[in-house]
Amino acid sequence: MGQRCVGKHNWHAKGRTNVIGALLASCLLTISRFSGSINANTFCAWVAQDLLPQLPPNSVVVMDNAAFHNRADIRQLFEQARHILEYLPTYSLDLNLIEPKWAQAKAIRRQKKCSVEERLAHDVS
Repeated sequence: MGQRCVGKHNWHAKGRTNVIGALLASCLLTISRFSGSINANTFCAWVAQDLLPQLPPNSVVVMDNAAFHNRADIRQLFEQARHILEYLPTYSLDLNLIEPKWAQAKAIRRQKKCSVEERLAHDVS
C-alpha cells in the first residue's frame, strides 16, 4: 500500500476489433465489424453503404457526440436520404440506448469465452 503501480500497455495494439451498429426500437438493425480503429472516413462509408439502405423512410437518427459522428458530409448523407439526424446532449450516457446492447454483447462473449467473430455469428439482439 502506498506504492506506485508501474506498467506498460500498448493502447494502439494491432488486432483490435470494433463494431458499429444501429438500433431500431430495441433491436439491432445492423452491425458491422472492423479491424482497427474507427475514424470519420470508416464511419461515413458505413453510414452510406450499410445503415442508410436499411433505414425505414423518414427516420430520425440519434447519435452520440463521438468525434467521428460530427462531420458535415455525414450529416449531408442523412439529409439527402430524407432522414433527420439529431445528436444526444454531451455526457448523456443514460440516453445512449445502444451502450447497454454493447455491454450485453461483451458480457455474453466473456461468459461464453468466444471470439468476436464467433459472437457476431450469433444473434446479439
